[in-house]
Amino acid sequence: MDVIQLILEYSLPIIILLISLLEILVIPLLGKISTRRKLRRFSVSVVILLTTLLLVSVYPEVIQSPMEWRIANVFGNGIVFRIDLLSLLFMIFAGVIFLVVNLYTVDEIKGRGREKSFYLFFMLTYISTIGTLMAGDLISFLMFFEIMTFASYVLMVHQRGQKVLEAGKVYIYFGIIGGLSILAGILVLSSLTQNYEWVTIAEKYGEFGGIKYVSAALFILGFGIKAGMAPLHHWVPVIYPKSHLSVNALSSGILMKIGGYGILRLFVSVIESAQFRPDLNVQAMMITLEEIGFVVIWLGVFTMVVGVISALEQENMVRMLAYHSVSQMGYVIMAIGVAAYLGFDGSMGFAGATYHMINHGIFKSLLFMVAGTVYFKTKEKNMYRIGGLSRQMPFTALIGIIAAFGITGMPFFNGFASKSLIHHAVAEAHLYGHSSFVWAEYIFIFVSACTAASFIKLISQVFFGEKNEKFKDVKDDYNLATLGMVILAIAVILIGVFPNALLDHFIIPAATSLNFDLSFIEQYLMNINLFNMSEFTNMIVIYILGMIIYTVGVRFKLFHFHLPKRLDLESGYYTPMFDRFILKTRTILNKMEEVISNSDVFIYGVMLLVMILLSLNFFTG
Repeated sequence: MDVIQLILEYSLPIIILLISLLEILVIPLLGKISTRRKLRRFSVSVVILLTTLLLVSVYPEVIQSPMEWRIANVFGNGIVFRIDLLSLLFMIFAGVIFLVVNLYTVDEIKGRGREKSFYLFFMLTYISTIGTLMAGDLISFLMFFEIMTFASYVLMVHQRGQKVLEAGKVYIYFGIIGGLSILAGILVLSSLTQNYEWVTIAEKYGEFGGIKYVSAALFILGFGIKAGMAPLHHWVPVIYPKSHLSVNALSSGILMKIGGYGILRLFVSVIESAQFRPDLNVQAMMITLEEIGFVVIWLGVFTMVVGVISALEQENMVRMLAYHSVSQMGYVIMAIGVAAYLGFDGSMGFAGATYHMINHGIFKSLLFMVAGTVYFKTKEKNMYRIGGLSRQMPFTALIGIIAAFGITGMPFFNGFASKSLIHHAVAEAHLYGHSSFVWAEYIFIFVSACTAASFIKLISQVFFGEKNEKFKDVKDDYNLATLGMVILAIAVILIGVFPNALLDHFIIPAATSLNFDLSFIEQYLMNINLFNMSEFTNMIVIYILGMIIYTVGVRFKLFHFHLPKRLDLESGYYTPMFDRFILKTRTILNKMEEVISNSDVFIYGVMLLVMILLSLNFFTG
């Protein structure tokens, strides 16, 4: 056992990468025969489970100190892999989400064609996600991040068709813009530090002058696109209704979290490097974080509002869930902003953001699975045309209610813990910082009430009310997809009943290791009692407001109201802007192609000259 542990300590990233790459090579060899298809699905589950267990096995070492591996002579400066408690938590969580989605996918993908392609890119998305989280330097982070973007694009457009490919075009263009923004941020910082490691760059962050705000804006733009941050969220409601529900569960469950993780990692790297370092300009670093954090808080608030208001007016349940992914990531971004704004005292914001990314990944994946199960049976996504399914599909209705309790923050369900922490974080930002954050608290309550109203609408329209005779013969099926849903539903309840377990074993130790102020952690986070009358009262108020919003919305048919095109961000602004951008891009590319095709001799001459100069340099050097 000691030998195995020693091997893992020295070569864990290589082992995980090799196992996953081997699976990617094996997938094409398992062809169309039914037995081979089952073997392929089984082997994917085994590889994900095995790599996740390997990650779990190093927890005792990581909780003592981060594990680091360096591979020299790759990309010039080499590659650094680094696992601390923050990255380990998200890697284990990624494994769980991929494993559960794979169970659900077995039923959805079966008989749809192109299974080999789907599972190949499914595994490629998995290993690139793990690589992104494990990257200790910005170059390898960007490399895995971009592989994840392009691999997930193939999953998004797996159904093909003109409308799907058009939606996929929006997804990939936003992904490319996000990647280029991150690359620009890396180039700006590395040109000043001659280094690509998170911690090294963070150590000199306070010395960069005005350029640090440019680099921060580029990183927030790039990561914000992946996280679905408004106004960069347009790809989410466009691609989700067109892709497989299992892919939506995967994207909302973990892939969007990589954007949030990137912003959080950027900020905590500065905090991690600044404490107890008299050689650094710590005051300048903290002032910079405070200023950037202030902006990020309000970006999060804006994202929450845009997402939830857009969700309330939706009839299509998948599009509604897409907008709620945007809104819930707004909670996360706001909490990350608080962590940056309060600096060393921002542990509550860090805890709330980290916890809510995990919780949101669980209940939102489950909600997409519930929506998928309903759609498979009814072939209907408009919630107003369904109704009464709880009689035919009691199991799916129960799972849907559990997931709805999770996202709305019902006590003893998982969303309650993380939303309570975020509420505490915003209150601390108001108490110790700017007076304007009192409005962030009010908006937090308003958005939470709108979320409750939205899911009262979804559950009542789909599972209760008048039964639609068209669906009188539908019924629950019990298969591997059911098992995946049960696993997530149990997680929603267990985390809700025992909220301190994740805090005590991962989040609080991570905050301590990242150099957040220990006295602040001891005072506000350690042994925090979330089950108290104040928190229960807040949730009662939120649910009462949610019921009022729902009742008024139904009474005056506000949920069927659509904004005029001039006021509708999606159809009035984002779609025309994107169409113009695509048209302009194509025009530029066509002109470039024309210039190139008319200048072949000149280009070949330049290339020949470059080759001659390189050859002379080689032989004379």
